Amino acid sequence: MTRQVSSFAGTLFACVALFAIAGVSLATAQTETVIHSFQSSSGTDGSSPFGGVVADGTGALYGTAQSGGKYRQGAVYKLSPPTTQGGVWKQNILYSFQGVEYEDGSSPMGNLVLSKSGKIYGTTASGGQYGDGAVFELSPPTQAGKPWTETIIYSFMSSDGSVEPYYGLTAGTGGRLYGTTFSGGRDNAGFVFALSPPSQLGNPWTEATLYNFRDFNGSNSGGASGVILDASGNIYGTTFYGGVAYQLVPPSGGKGAWTENILYTFSGEPGPTGLVFGSAGSLYGATLEGGQFGAGTVYQLSPPTTQGGAWTEQVLYSFGGVSGDSLNPITSLVLDSAGALYGASENGPDSCGEGLYYYCGTVFKVSPPSTQGGSWTEQVLHSFTGGTDGAYIQTPVLVLGTTVYGTTLEGGTGFCENENGPAGCGTVFQITQP
Repeated sequence: MTRQVSSFAGTLFACVALFAIAGVSLATAQTETVIHSFQSSSGTDGSSPFGGVVADGTGALYGTAQSGGKYRQGAVYKLSPPTTQGGVWKQNILYSFQGVEYEDGSSPMGNLVLSKSGKIYGTTASGGQYGDGAVFELSPPTQAGKPWTETIIYSFMSSDGSVEPYYGLTAGTGGRLYGTTFSGGRDNAGFVFALSPPSQLGNPWTEATLYNFRDFNGSNSGGASGVILDASGNIYGTTFYGGVAYQLVPPSGGKGAWTENILYTFSGEPGPTGLVFGSAGSLYGATLEGGQFGAGTVYQLSPPTTQGGAWTEQVLYSFGGVSGDSLNPITSLVLDSAGALYGASENGPDSCGEGLYYYCGTVFKVSPPSTQGGSWTEQVLHSFTGGTDGAYIQTPVLVLGTTVYGTTLEGGTGFCENENGPAGCGTVFQITQP
């Protein structure tokens, strides 16, 4: 399972050791620390955390591990920060999934949504009532020390195909949850869905398919990323195959079909990741491949200046132009208050080659120019080595102030297996910037 997503990422670049020269900073002043190393796919701890982390108001982190847990079907975990400087983060497994045999989810992969009520929502790539994936709700205990309560609020049906809801959920107004599937739907190219909470206690959640992507030869071929919503309720996202950025506009009056607008079609098959909002209605994203050097880009999409005009794309940074650069950005970006963009790449200056890990990856920061008309610059905040620091990063990072948090699917001090032999079970890390 740990290599499944790598197959659709589709990059086969050779991983070679590179050394920094002028043009890319390896940002040696940054400090990477593993705050949790998953221990085993067969114990009570989780393993292979494909989802990233989210934080609550206390600084505690929440995430999912797609394997491990009590029943080896994956788990939801919480990491509480140390109470004293230099102390140890404390991990609690909030829930262990039991799999389709118990009509429960299995293999959670996407990021979680934390509600104001304290409930947690997320998706599992498989399991549920029909074995094709599920959406779950976790409710906190009413008494200290009691277990969390899990409820499957929606099971994807076999008629949807193997839907694979990889990317988690996005919260909207009225308690609604939005998401995408990587495949399944009318043309088996994935779809965008919305889940509405019950209007009365005891009633089920209601699922609506908002848009079906067309087949792989269509203009908006499948492999959808996660989605984001603007204040008007419009939905934005990208498709990995076919390579488009799109907007979905809700029907007038709330009834009828959603309207899709193609904002931009990428040339070739660069594999665009998810989008993030910038200022003045702009959107930022990354592509796995393409750009000046073929190793991916960071780009900006700007809305038309006149009604009915076209969106414009500007490549802000092309990866791979100098030695020591990150290669093949694989995740959605995060925008900080200073306008810098953070993300993760599959490959980089300390990539692992064809040994125990094929992809080690980096965490990078792309900063806007200090003067108008200048160039955007990139820093490699950390280049994973495949040792105890982690390997194979696949999910967006979380930026809180000057600290960057994230997960690696493999590496660390635990003992699991991959196709090349014994390997680490994954990590949660933090990168402290000066």
